[in-house]
Amino acid sequence: MSEYSEDYGKKKENILDTIQEMLFPGDIEIEGTGYQRSLLDRRIEKYLDKHFDEYIREYGLVRELDLEVYEDRFIEIVRGIKEIHEFQKDTDAQLAEFKRRLDALEKKM
Repeated sequence: MSEYSEDYGKKKENILDTIQEMLFPGDIEIEGTGYQRSLLDRRIEKYLDKHFDEYIREYGLVRELDLEVYEDRFIEIVRGIKEIHEFQKDTDAQLAEFKRRLDALEKKM
């Protein structure tokens, strides 16, 4: 018998090996890193769990919570701008009234 058929027979003796190979067919190469990750390898997930905030800062990622905060800030800024426009309209109206009164006083003099 050849060495390949002997290895094949030994490997398939355990049913768990067969199931594992069917469900998890081998390594996955992560592009550009030269690292081949087994599907059962959890080192990346463990690293991200420990260093998640650092990872987000380093790559400039935005979380959903950040988006909610930015949305609230945006709404407040828009509300503030509307209030400024209304204030400006009121002051323009008051200024027009003062000019009208000034013109009326100048005519009386």
